[in-house]
Amino acid sequence: MATPDQIELPLARTLGTGILSIILVLAIAAACIAPFDHHFFLDWIGTAFMAATPVQIVLGLLWHNNKPDSVARLAQPLKGLALTGITILIALLVMGLVMVTVGKGHGPTPMVAHYFIMSIVVTMWMIPIWQCWPASLMSKNPVAIGIFSLVLAYVFAYVLWLIFFDYSMLGEIGHPHYHEDLDPKGLFDMWTAVIFFTTTAGLIVVHFLFDLWPIEKLSMGRPQPVRGLIATAYLLALAWGMMALFIDVLGMPPVEYMVRVPVCMIFGTFLVNNMMQFSLFKHRDQPVRGLLLTACAVVVAMVMYELYRWASGLHAGQALGVGPQGGFAQEIWIASAMLGVTFPVVFVVTGFFGFWPIQRSETMPKDTQS
Repeated sequence: MATPDQIELPLARTLGTGILSIILVLAIAAACIAPFDHHFFLDWIGTAFMAATPVQIVLGLLWHNNKPDSVARLAQPLKGLALTGITILIALLVMGLVMVTVGKGHGPTPMVAHYFIMSIVVTMWMIPIWQCWPASLMSKNPVAIGIFSLVLAYVFAYVLWLIFFDYSMLGEIGHPHYHEDLDPKGLFDMWTAVIFFTTTAGLIVVHFLFDLWPIEKLSMGRPQPVRGLIATAYLLALAWGMMALFIDVLGMPPVEYMVRVPVCMIFGTFLVNNMMQFSLFKHRDQPVRGLLLTACAVVVAMVMYELYRWASGLHAGQALGVGPQGGFAQEIWIASAMLGVTFPVVFVVTGFFGFWPIQRSETMPKDTQS
């Protein structure tokens, strides 16, 4: 992810804005979670926020929060409100369609949640890795390319979900949300599939800290789809190696690994990069800058994990169970609160509202979300 052109700001001021904005993001996320009981939050609130994330990725990573043109001309906070409104409308439409098609009227189930996760993962692949190919072949208009990419992301996510996800384990334990007619009975059990795909998304986001430097070096300027194929082979191999290291070699339980490593690293990366307006270590060349940012993201990820672990018990009114014996309750809560809810709020605060009102537009970077 290329560092955006910026108006030079003192680092201390940027850090101050970033810290205040992180506090604001956490406060908004808490306000979205706290009014609802534990189960309603996991079933509906987390799902609704995930439904909004793919369109946020298109608005931010592809359109740099400047499309449609009529919205781009608005001053804050009207621009932020307009972009948020667009996101909500599309999220409601998508959620309704998914509940009818994937969910088949059964309401929020693990199958629906995992499909939404896959839609986010595929959108992350579609834009920075595949550069909107093959949607870019259909039009040269950036708005059309974004719409085509979003539609294709949902289609590809559904295909991958059908091929790789199997929920038989839920049927074997009599899970109340298991419905055989929703189970695609794919190649891998649901945890293996969702953990692997989440790992690939985490790796893509961490590569943003390197401005995709390793991928650019490997692809050597080749056009799509060759670049995408090279990057895909590299990232899939890296994801397999990372899972093998943490799960097989270090012995970390798979679901705990998913939350502590890729989920927390995605979150930590966005706090270190986006919330700090891409300003940290910006005079260092790659890959040194990426390594320094990654080290910062690791520290932030560890702190955020402990914060959300504490918040899970506070919200539920008791310590949530961990591991298979506890139904992965704590792990699911942390992942849902951190990436399901707080992650989209980061897009809203940094991209849609451009740090308004903490930082006024006349001193803002031209783009805080690309």
